[in-house]
Amino acid sequence: MKKLILAVVFCMLAVTSFSQNNAIGIRAGSGAELQYERFFNSGNVLKVNGGLFDFDGSFFGTCIYNWEVCNWGNWTPNAGDWFLQAGVGGALGIFDNGTSSDFNVGVAGDVAFGIHFSGAPITLAIDYRPTLFILNDSWGDGFGSFGLSCVFRF
Repeated sequence: MKKLILAVVFCMLAVTSFSQNNAIGIRAGSGAELQYERFFNSGNVLKVNGGLFDFDGSFFGTCIYNWEVCNWGNWTPNAGDWFLQAGVGGALGIFDNGTSSDFNVGVAGDVAFGIHFSGAPITLAIDYRPTLFILNDSWGDGFGSFGLSCVFRF
């Protein structure tokens, strides 16, 4: 009975370690963000980010669904799979300029180019995330949001 339980636990761990449908990491750009990614079988990914904008006490978050536009799996087969993703989603945040704070809602886009390393469960990507805020013109540089992300897949 102990061997059966051990075998079941081992199989469950093996399946979850090879699936790697989730990822968590950081994105650095206009600020610092925590990033969660949920991968789907189609190659598409849902990205949820939250963090500080311009390191000035402003908080914002985005939820973006990215479609896999291209995948170059045989470009550098020993290093990993290169990808290009593009997507759209929503953004919200609180802008604090020291004297007042404004709540804001908007639409965010995302274009990401990166690599899923084959030897380690790590993904590196550089992305451009323009954001159009609707309620207030708090973030004038919402169209200048370039970032570098590093996530650990599990």
